[in-house]
Amino acid sequence: MSGKSDLTRVAPPKELSNTQCQAVFQRLERRLAGFRNTAELHGTIEAAFTNTGESSNVQEAYVRALNDWAQETLRNIWLACREPGGGKGPRLDPLSDTSTTGLPPLPPEDHLQPLLHAVLLLHVTSNKEYSSRTRAFLLFIGSIDEEVVAATLKNPGRAIEEAGRKTEAAKQEHARRSKVLRMVGVGVGAVAGGVLIGVTGGLAAPAVGAGVSTVLGWLGVGGTAVGMLATGLAGSSVVCGALFGAYGSRKTAQVIGEYTREVRDLAIRPVHLPKETMAVRLCVTGWLESPEDVTAPWTVFGQDDTFALQWEVEALQKLSTALLDLVKAQAMQYIKGEILKRTFLAAIWAALSPTIWMKLTKIIDNPWMHAKTLAVKAGKVLGTLLAERVLGNRPITLVGYSLGSLVIVEALVHLASLPPAQTLGLVQDVFLFGSPVSTDRAQWAALRRLVAGRLVNGYGANDYVLAVLARLSGMNWDVAGLQPVEVQGVENVACDQVDGHLKWRATIGQCLAQCDAPGIDREEVERQLAQRTAKLEEDMGMSEKEAERAVKAGPGSGV
Repeated sequence: MSGKSDLTRVAPPKELSNTQCQAVFQRLERRLAGFRNTAELHGTIEAAFTNTGESSNVQEAYVRALNDWAQETLRNIWLACREPGGGKGPRLDPLSDTSTTGLPPLPPEDHLQPLLHAVLLLHVTSNKEYSSRTRAFLLFIGSIDEEVVAATLKNPGRAIEEAGRKTEAAKQEHARRSKVLRMVGVGVGAVAGGVLIGVTGGLAAPAVGAGVSTVLGWLGVGGTAVGMLATGLAGSSVVCGALFGAYGSRKTAQVIGEYTREVRDLAIRPVHLPKETMAVRLCVTGWLESPEDVTAPWTVFGQDDTFALQWEVEALQKLSTALLDLVKAQAMQYIKGEILKRTFLAAIWAALSPTIWMKLTKIIDNPWMHAKTLAVKAGKVLGTLLAERVLGNRPITLVGYSLGSLVIVEALVHLASLPPAQTLGLVQDVFLFGSPVSTDRAQWAALRRLVAGRLVNGYGANDYVLAVLARLSGMNWDVAGLQPVEVQGVENVACDQVDGHLKWRATIGQCLAQCDAPGIDREEVERQLAQRTAKLEEDMGMSEKEAERAVKAGPGSGV
């Protein structure tokens, strides 16, 4: 990553004229206004569904926090675009123009990306955190290379050196033209000559600030932005400490221990060796065939640091065994056969006697209900840990299936109960699959308000196992893992390949790829799918002839 540390890649390109910068600012300002208004709409929808005095207070607090974030973002864009119009910069409000019709197009990516990097660097160094709202907005505008920004933060001295090397040739060509340019040349030459050796080599913070100011001045960056970037990079070690968290440290262990008295087994495990990326991902498995399944499903992810939540391993292994016993029961074979004949679930339930329901309950009720209760407790603890930023002050994406989704939903419900200013920039994207949770619109609207980016509900309409589990646990038919959630802003993805709950483990990578989740390793997805398909067919597969026999045999008097 150190090879990406270069100030020229985190500063507005010198090739952009002031007129072009002003045009870029105007377009980004309007795109930001539209982004902000959409986010406010999510809060309005939540307030409408709950319709209480408390919900109105939450809505007002949320809008205040949202406006503060939007205004700060607009200022950073204004600074990165060389302060068009001068003064103190424009203000953003709900009536700001959102139309980009007739405006000049954005510049090519090689010119736009460094400018977006500058906005990001101004945001991170001034706030000592990376807001999920900022990340979602920047990705909404164009592509960003967060490795460049991270490398610059981790080694600003190297970034100055690299920028110095790139400008050395131009400096030599122009240095003779004036005394001022010669002075700039000396500064840059000293940088290029290796005087600035990087934070890890003992570079003092004032030297970083001076070096940054010199190089940014040569790159055409002026005004307030120079001072802010120079100050921010001079204190980059503090920024990095806040941004990347302290995974594995004694402090993290103490924080987790403090909040885990309600659960016996909870830990955060790395899926890959952490690289201290600008964003982080946390994944939660729904049941465990073996302890390795805490992390194994999530090797389909690359790019951002990826962790997995280990929770109640013993209970989840017992649940896995019970689920396998359940799908092999005669009544479940009958249900599977009827589904293959396109029989509606409601009609199938009518054919099952109370005696059969009681015997199905004996197989699954205790392991399922016990694990479900533990999931609720683990979710509340996870919500507290996320609020404490145990994985750093950086955007987090949450991914889970089955009871893992329930853990995440409970965590989000807890976060939604906190002051909006505390949680506005925490969660970026959420991907939930086969969720044994209600489609209650008020609850999902609260989650939608909390999430800065995408909130995805992956469901399997023919997941007869989840349908049985929901029926046995007293839930109504409105289960998110079986059908769409009718709330604006929630993305519903039909995962038709999942016709039984046990298939979520094997197909989770495939379903994530279907959702266009970022960071997916397609080769690893195919490898996992091929590896587990044979076992799935052995456990759950049913040919047409087998379906006919199962239907003919009926649900039986037993299971």
